[in-house]
Amino acid sequence: MKSIIFNKYQVRSCDYHWEQISHNLFKFNAYVIARYQQVIRLIPSGNQRILDIGCGDGVLLSLIGHGRLYGVDLDQSSLDYAATKVKAKFLKVPAELLPFKSGFFDVVIATEIIEHLDQPEKLLAEAKRVLKRSGRLILTTPVKTTAGLTDRLHVREFTSAELLQLCRGYFKRVKISFSHPLWLKTIYTVSLVSLGRYHFDIGRWLINAIVLLTGWNPFLYFSGHPSQQLVEAQK
Repeated sequence: MKSIIFNKYQVRSCDYHWEQISHNLFKFNAYVIARYQQVIRLIPSGNQRILDIGCGDGVLLSLIGHGRLYGVDLDQSSLDYAATKVKAKFLKVPAELLPFKSGFFDVVIATEIIEHLDQPEKLLAEAKRVLKRSGRLILTTPVKTTAGLTDRLHVREFTSAELLQLCRGYFKRVKISFSHPLWLKTIYTVSLVSLGRYHFDIGRWLINAIVLLTGWNPFLYFSGHPSQQLVEAQK
């Protein structure tokens, strides 16, 4: 079993996701914002009970902004920070052992979590258990594009076929959609010049400027081999 210490909040600070949704050209992250937008579009309005598994610093719950919000994570410092920013109930518990009664939630969200887990099937089993019969799981994860891992903190990455098979073991209705073309991600993440800890990311800055000025996000609309996949699943 691969042992991974998830320390992004310690390395980047507790509020790094909040920086990614800021209007700072250099800290804004158009790639991440596009992923959040995809999730938010799928959440019905109203007084829904919504759980964000691996909620971190609470950014996604803040962007949802309605319903009865819950967040769970294993990093206490990020949960403490989230509690100062979002009106929600936050708990330090593992994704595989949720302290909620069965059929409690209308929506369960798990964005960029499953690839960090040794036993992803336990996440799916718990999500199914705490969802109402008419409830919906919304899950995002990178598309497996290479033989290796794209992030040292990942335990496993999934092809679309692998992810579909895994989810169908727990949910009857499963739909996978794709986005974030790999060629555009490459342009976005390549630094033309690096001087120590300073990076001159011209492609990133240009795309950020387009999104911040117009609201149009090319990660959602340009085509090409995808780097992100989103699951909608129901019992």
